[in-house]
Amino acid sequence: MRRISGFEKLSKEMGHFATMVTLTCPSKYHNTFASSGDRNPKWDGSTPLDGQEYLNRTWKRIRAELHRLEIQPYGFRVAEPQHDATPHWHLMLFLEKAHVDDFKRVITEYSLQEDGDEAGAEENRCDFVDIDYTRGSATGYIAKYISKGINGKEVGTDKDGSSAPEASQRIEAWASCWGIRQFQQIGAGSVTVWRELRRLKKLLGLADNFKSIHAAADSGDWQEFVSLMGGVFCKRDEQVIRPLYQPKVDKESGELRQSWFDGTVTTSLKGVRYLGQEIITREHEWRIEHSSERAA
Repeated sequence: MRRISGFEKLSKEMGHFATMVTLTCPSKYHNTFASSGDRNPKWDGSTPLDGQEYLNRTWKRIRAELHRLEIQPYGFRVAEPQHDATPHWHLMLFLEKAHVDDFKRVITEYSLQEDGDEAGAEENRCDFVDIDYTRGSATGYIAKYISKGINGKEVGTDKDGSSAPEASQRIEAWASCWGIRQFQQIGAGSVTVWRELRRLKKLLGLADNFKSIHAAADSGDWQEFVSLMGGVFCKRDEQVIRPLYQPKVDKESGELRQSWFDGTVTTSLKGVRYLGQEIITREHEWRIEHSSERAA
């Protein structure tokens, strides 16, 4: 919520446009009808995970086309189940006003690439709700979808009249069962760097710019943090501070640890990198031991 609020403040500062995009799956991914609960004859046996993979695949194509058009939306995505556990996405996105028409055209076009001629596809496959700040905030609009996926607090009842807290428990179970990522940031700002800086307590010998970025992260100011890191359109590899990953070493043999599957050297997050300087934020390495051996 703090990151969403920070994005909204940045978008207002730059005069950007805010819209909520809803993406749903084609009919063949739904096993029952919403109104009657009867079996959908078009269902091809797809699982909720298949539906999630369809949405991921469609979004990748959308992102690639937006990149070609030099359109860079930023914001958050929330995944939640529909009546039959088929996922759909809500995306709260911010972008430059000059790109709004092309942005909506691209999303609509790619949402209809698969079974786009079936009944109801144009009406239901994707939907846009533009944020009117005279009626409320973008953060407030998406807050209910986030709450529904966590604990249902302050939501009241769901669409079918059931308790939102009870529905949220089912949503969490659904996400866990099918391995579906409920919340995801889109574009702008490294949350890994944000979290590592919040672990850092000693800033001896570091530049003022680093201290300013650390202060923004430590105080929970996502707007200032993103601005100091290079802004909402700064590429990850061009940001001022980058995550620091180092190879894992087997302490007994002294050799680099490798993946059991393909022999790739495994790495772990150790801190952050700033202007060639490595700042360690994870000083301890935890391991599991048998308590009897440890006691002996």
